[in-house]
Amino acid sequence: MHGSDGRSWHFLVWHGQLDDCIYMQRVFFWDEDKRETGVIEFRDPDTLHISKIRDRQRKIVQDSTYRARWLQPLEFPIERHWPAP
Repeated sequence: MHGSDGRSWHFLVWHGQLDDCIYMQRVFFWDEDKRETGVIEFRDPDTLHISKIRDRQRKIVQDSTYRARWLQPLEFPIERHWPAP
């Protein structure tokens, strides 16, 4: 996905069970230079349908104020440093 400034944005969506009883989704995001990185977590009952996840991805790319709420450093590769739920 590309922002209005031409930057490429990348996303990784994980979903699964947490403690065998709570459904959880994580949406990881980063820009092409990995200078802005972050993750949003959704847990039952606030999990989203894939179409709503795509809406959130577009909002992350387009709205820097919204994106700033979820910024946090990520280590890559994500799979090694963030255990799947």
